[in-house]
Amino acid sequence: MIELIKQVDAGLQSHDEFGNSQQIIRLNTERYKFALAVLAREDAQLQGLLPAVERLDERVADRLFGDVLMRAELEAAIERMETAAETARDGGRLAWCLERNVARVAEPTSLSAAAMARDFVVGPQIEGRRIWVWDLPEASEPVADALREALRLGFMPGGHCEASLIRPTPELVAQLDRACALLQALVPQVAHSVFQHLHSVALAHMRNERGPMLTASGGDSTPCMIFIAPEELANPWDTAVHIMHEAVHLKLSDMVRTSAAVIHEAMVTLPWGREISISNCLFAFHAYVHLQVFRAAVEQRGAEFHDAFGAPQTYLSRTRPHAMSVVNTASTAPFSRGHERMIYLGEQFRTAWAGYLTPSARRMVEWLCQAIEPLIDMSLAAPRAPETAHSESQARTEPAASVRYAKNPKLQLRPVQDRGILFAADTSLPQIRKLNTPAWLMFELCDGRSERDLAQAYAQIAGIGADSAWRQIEPMLGNLVASGLVLPIRETATSQEGRAA
Repeated sequence: MIELIKQVDAGLQSHDEFGNSQQIIRLNTERYKFALAVLAREDAQLQGLLPAVERLDERVADRLFGDVLMRAELEAAIERMETAAETARDGGRLAWCLERNVARVAEPTSLSAAAMARDFVVGPQIEGRRIWVWDLPEASEPVADALREALRLGFMPGGHCEASLIRPTPELVAQLDRACALLQALVPQVAHSVFQHLHSVALAHMRNERGPMLTASGGDSTPCMIFIAPEELANPWDTAVHIMHEAVHLKLSDMVRTSAAVIHEAMVTLPWGREISISNCLFAFHAYVHLQVFRAAVEQRGAEFHDAFGAPQTYLSRTRPHAMSVVNTASTAPFSRGHERMIYLGEQFRTAWAGYLTPSARRMVEWLCQAIEPLIDMSLAAPRAPETAHSESQARTEPAASVRYAKNPKLQLRPVQDRGILFAADTSLPQIRKLNTPAWLMFELCDGRSERDLAQAYAQIAGIGADSAWRQIEPMLGNLVASGLVLPIRETATSQEGRAA
């Protein structure tokens, strides 16, 4: 059984698209570089900083874009660019923040970490950095003030939540580090993966409409960081669960920044008494799958660590119950445990809720079910339900010859050749799009060809029949047109009309 746990631990990180944190972070870094290039069209200061950003190697770029303030300002700027929304942020602060981060790329700490009053770090060293702990000084200082403003504007926005940060003590930091060590000892592959997405931890008293919160991960104003209630730290077993839970959320957040997961958002009522969105259900399912590996490791190997960390039952009297607790496990109420919730959510996403998800998210759900299957039976209890109206439209019988397609001439592009990914944005209505390899091929073929010509060209490249090719490419073509990356042109148009520069 221990070897099986090690196999699942490694398997959850092995998928090139959904598991490999290094690749997920790299694509997110490419998105940020592309966003800066698009934003720099209207900002001379950003334009002057771009060459320095492009020269950064992957490790340094990860630290730069993992800086809490840097990423918060970038996400705010991307939102303003894509929605033309007015926000409370100062748009000029992005260049201010980027300039200061670039100036200190040779330093061991990021801009935000350097603003802390004391240098508290926890967890293993990964890619030359450790996780830093928030310790904002009392005095006013530009970076510290900007971080306070990010917290004020962005702690779990829209969730009726509030957080009051507390200054850590050396004892609390030591407890946090102890939990990181336990997590790494029990599930080393998962721990190494999620620690790559986690740059900082804040200790805070938190509340939402249901009462006190044990942990949280922030929104775009507080990215790549998690919050933990200080009273939770005395119990290293459940603190390890909390760290893993929230850090896995950060991993999926980084993934969906470059790959949309939900086609149509909806609210659903869960059997354990919560009404939440489809997106939140997907995040919960993704986390529950990963957390089952930790639970299994505690059951099978936990005794090995009792001398160093104490036995879980010794912390029972001070542990609040929650679905993934490995200490307070006495509840027998339906759906009170994480594995029950995981099985339910997995079945819903593979049947009744499948139509809410993008094809990529549906593939991720299937992969997660297969990855955890050696530990928990994820076979469907009922036949697959018909896809809903939110699924891809059915292909027409025949491709037409009356309409031709060409690239939008107002596009700004950033190819990631070795990953088969293309980032694109219409400079007149900028919204960052990511095309996978088939969609990128479809985009390149749109050089004035008709639907029939597109189907024939795609069939020849893919080595399939024209009918099969059209069934594959029609949804992609529709998405390219809907996103404005490709324009339909009339048969009477000149051969050069609508071509990309």
